[in-house]
Amino acid sequence: MNFQEQTEKAPLEIKGLGETVLETEKTEEKKSAIDTEGYFGKPEFYDYSEVELPENYSYNEELLNEFNDLAAKYNLSQKSANELMSMAVKLTKLAGDNFSQAMAEQTRQQHENYKQMLNTDREIGGARLLNTINTANIAYAEFADSEVQKILTETGLYCHPKIVKMFYKIGKRMQNDSVHGVNSPAILKESREDILFPTM
Repeated sequence: MNFQEQTEKAPLEIKGLGETVLETEKTEEKKSAIDTEGYFGKPEFYDYSEVELPENYSYNEELLNEFNDLAAKYNLSQKSANELMSMAVKLTKLAGDNFSQAMAEQTRQQHENYKQMLNTDREIGGARLLNTINTANIAYAEFADSEVQKILTETGLYCHPKIVKMFYKIGKRMQNDSVHGVNSPAILKESREDILFPTM
């Protein structure tokens, strides 16, 4: 019997050849079964109490329902849904942090722009700036309550030329006793520069 006749009658079995390939395929099949175990099989309802939320974060009910519908559509187990939800929370927090940093930098840059505008203002800046600040702070201390001061400081408007000019004009009138209801300049406990320019 020659080689061709032998192969036509029965498969040729040669010990050792190809066994490692077959074993690898079996191992991959087994590994795949282990990897997916517990990730499918939707629960009666999804509960994300085990997912850790950052401080001051809460779920949006509408989006949460959409997420649940999607998880159910793909027959995800609670374990799978928790893992995806945890990743979604991380991505949301990262996006929020990046946005906050960008806004803080934009605000800081705006403050610097206002200071530059004030320093170079032809009417009240340059060599006149110190006198302008001292005079403006008389009115600022008298009329800007703590809430107004907080708003002006947080927005950087405390050094916007138009705001400073407004307080400067009022302060000049107060020095001349020409503001109705105000008989004398306010006595400042802090230096006038510190009141109007707390961060300069």
